[in-house]
Amino acid sequence: MPECHQVKFLLGPFDDGELEPHEMEDVALHVVSCGPCKSALDEYRSLGVALRDCLHPPAIDGFSAAVLKRIEEIPNPLWRRWCYYLESAGQRFGGTIPLMAAAAFAAMVTVWLVTPYAQHLLDHSSSPAQGASRGPNSNESAQLAQNAAPDQSGSSVLALSNDPTTTVIWLPNQP
Repeated sequence: MPECHQVKFLLGPFDDGELEPHEMEDVALHVVSCGPCKSALDEYRSLGVALRDCLHPPAIDGFSAAVLKRIEEIPNPLWRRWCYYLESAGQRFGGTIPLMAAAAFAAMVTVWLVTPYAQHLLDHSSSPAQGASRGPNSNESAQLAQNAAPDQSGSSVLALSNDPTTTVIWLPNQP
């Protein structure tokens, strides 16, 4: 059981209910058995009642609205406004960017997979002269066209090749 000099420091928190349960029990047992500590506790209580009676609580009608208005009137620094802007833009466009990236990736994969098959189909469906015109350079185009129609005087094979720097038009043997 605590001594009187130890309990006197705990009477204020005891009266306010701020002590741990085991401390509350120890102080209560001591106050019941000790007259001076009981009178000190009564003085704490009467002082608390007198202080509460002399002060009237301020009116808080519209207090939170007034505080929020004053907070809104405080100018925000430029870096904070910039952060708010980026956050709002991120919320608006947050799902759009990954969706666009996924669509672009799907398009690239599709082109990568389909291009060889499309070229193969185009090569088989075109005539030999047109195939010669799509050669990588003009010399190869001419050689392919010659191989397609060698020395046929009545053939009308025309091969064209457009290189970014040179345009070549080749006509086979003409009578």
